[in-house]
Amino acid sequence: MKDKVYTQMFSLLKTSPDGLLNALEVVARIGWDGIEAMGTNTGGLSRKDFRKYVEDLDLKIISFHSLQGEEDYAFAQEFGAKFTDVRLPHEAVTREDIVAACDKMNQQANLISKYGMKAVIHNHGNEFFELTDDMGTTCAYDLMLENTDPDLVGFEFDLGWAARAGVDVVDYIKKHAGRFPLLHVKECNKAGANHDEIDHFPKWIMELNSDKLVDGKVIKGAPGFTSEQKRLLDESRRWNVALGDGMLDWAAIRDAAEAQGIAAYINERENYDIPGGDNDPVKCNELDYKFLRAL
Repeated sequence: MKDKVYTQMFSLLKTSPDGLLNALEVVARIGWDGIEAMGTNTGGLSRKDFRKYVEDLDLKIISFHSLQGEEDYAFAQEFGAKFTDVRLPHEAVTREDIVAACDKMNQQANLISKYGMKAVIHNHGNEFFELTDDMGTTCAYDLMLENTDPDLVGFEFDLGWAARAGVDVVDYIKKHAGRFPLLHVKECNKAGANHDEIDHFPKWIMELNSDKLVDGKVIKGAPGFTSEQKRLLDESRRWNVALGDGMLDWAAIRDAAEAQGIAAYINERENYDIPGGDNDPVKCNELDYKFLRAL
């Protein structure tokens, strides 16, 4: 796993654009090989100065999330990023909609490839909801695997969300070997019992946002929530326990991932109430690093 241990800046900053430069210093001090960045935030520095800042910390930016078009892709290319995410639209829930979305993601991925990156599809739990129609039962994730071009589109398999949705993640990696250049490292202690427990943004929580102002600032491409929504979302993700304290077989995951070829293990944390973490993103990040580096 040499040079493959990365962390998502979301885990330290959530949707706030503030504190990026300090967070990068923390990441470097802990020892991560590099980061997955959120958007085009430079912490107030020019692109040139930000690139030097990252290089001086001896960090690599392997991938970006929440890029919005060619200008952003060119920005990511300046940092030597290898991957950026594409997403299934929330409204794509029928087979027809999902297949049509795959065609658009293939086109988007082709554009992304011109900037030296490969598109990766990042999942939450929703992509594994059962879809039953005249053609049988499947799920959005399987349809995306079937209908995206392997040369253009990879998958950033979020292990915690997949396990929460009841997926055998080791079996999935083996079954679709070669499609997973990136893994999101996330622990889960129990599969969800229903859609509300698996949903990334449970509808009953999102409905609380009607006629309310969004708190604070958010980075480009990220959603905004009220304080109450943030609290409820945090509560809904307490299944994300400390690495090694849940249901995932990390040695088997590592072996399956290495056998099919993997560029990076990227840590992402949703819940900070773990032993020794003290609800502190930095302490949790350091604990996650120690576990992953030792794997």
